[in-house]
Amino acid sequence: MSEPEFPLCVPEPELLVEVRHSVGFITLNRPKALNTLNLPMVRALQATLNEWARSDAVQAVVVQGRGDKAFCAGGDVRTVHGYVTQNHPDYEVFFEEEYALNEYIYHYPKPYIAALNGIVMGGGMGISQGASHRLVNEYTRMAMPENAIGLFPDVGASYFLTRHSKALALYLGMVGKVLNAQDALFCHLADWSLPLAQWPIFFQGLETLAVANTSHRANESRGDLSAQIDKLLTDLKATQTGLPSFVADHIEDINTVFSQPSVSEIFSVLKQSATSTWGSEALQILQKNSPLAIQATWALLQRGHTLGLSDCFKLELELIKLWKHKGEFTEGVRAALIDKDKKPKWNFSLGELDTARLRAELPPLFG
Repeated sequence: MSEPEFPLCVPEPELLVEVRHSVGFITLNRPKALNTLNLPMVRALQATLNEWARSDAVQAVVVQGRGDKAFCAGGDVRTVHGYVTQNHPDYEVFFEEEYALNEYIYHYPKPYIAALNGIVMGGGMGISQGASHRLVNEYTRMAMPENAIGLFPDVGASYFLTRHSKALALYLGMVGKVLNAQDALFCHLADWSLPLAQWPIFFQGLETLAVANTSHRANESRGDLSAQIDKLLTDLKATQTGLPSFVADHIEDINTVFSQPSVSEIFSVLKQSATSTWGSEALQILQKNSPLAIQATWALLQRGHTLGLSDCFKLELELIKLWKHKGEFTEGVRAALIDKDKKPKWNFSLGELDTARLRAELPPLFG
């Protein structure tokens, strides 16, 4: 009697790669984990982008997330938490390679379209903010909420949050406000908003444009193809105006509060605004977040406002390596994702973290 045959359960790859009509499609394939990034995915992304940059068969790249919930909810913080608690060398390796990938995307030689459906946070911002086209829709929910888990906004946030308004950068980085599509456009964190139902039409049009460009070298045709993509989005009635927007409606208050010269003064002025909806929301979030992370974020974004792209990534990498022992990431993740008691025990109060103490703890923030 022969043994019964059972089909082998072969796990799907965490990154799906396909070239279709001269467009390279990269799909983050961890929908149950909200497409969070791990080290193998970072490496596969880098290798794929390197190959396609050299290939005349690929004229444009689309990066998207599988499922309807998330483009990418960030880095795989559970795995990174394990790296820290086990003193594993891949902690440094993960961030070195992730940040290198993030910076590379800013210089990518072909149109790179980040299709930002659903949740876009942390590491998801890292692989999208350098895109030539950042496309959002009515389901986009974007944020940099790292302070809530005892971390600072990284993956280039010291660059992409600070290119326009310093006060707005501090609000987004310290509070971690969740943005919809209109907010993202207003905050210069997205380029186009197009209803999700029209995305298949856009991708089909993109493929048509890419095929027409296959006779040209990619590095010669990027400008023309990018302009053609913009026209395609315009023809589809995609919008670039961030109105109406919650952030736009409260920008004067945000500028008043977050232009204060210190974190303590931000808290002081914010308490006076706590009777308003936006002020109450911001204060409640800040009071729960890690004081060390809040202070570090304030200092990081102050410096980032004066730095170029590469220097921002260098600063963040210095800080993240020091954070392994000096920061409060493990406690934040414990409270939020492991024990789920939502009661982190932070090491410092705001009153303990004057400039001298912060400089002693985290010297890279001060040059």
